Amino acid sequence: MPLDYKMIGSNIQNRRKELHITQQKMASDLFISESLVSQLERGVKAVSLETFCSIADYLKTNIAVLTANPNDPKVRQNKLIDDICLLLDDLDHRQLYIILKLLRTYLEQTQQIYSFPPGALKVSENLDENG
Repeated sequence: MPLDYKMIGSNIQNRRKELHITQQKMASDLFISESLVSQLERGVKAVSLETFCSIADYLKTNIAVLTANPNDPKVRQNKLIDDICLLLDDLDHRQLYIILKLLRTYLEQTQQIYSFPPGALKVSENLDENG
């Protein structure tokens, strides 16, 4: 299956905009030309795998996300997970523990309210405040 450079370019542009990064800043930070960034986002230029990986890292994602069809339900789910991880990145251990407890409580209550079958929503009890 050939790569869809227009879709990849659109994915790069969308991710860049989500992170509120200008083409100029991205180009400067990655030591590439602003023209190249523009061409990539329009799908008219390809880059080396090394540069593509650098772009994915810079955009705090991976090449699988950038090459995937954004309308695919699994891709949308993975993007949501990536976005959640970005939100959690700067939290300290205590804050993460609080979020974990809140999430566990939410999942347990959702299971009870909507009568999901046992095990449908995973609620792990293996982690505690000390990790």
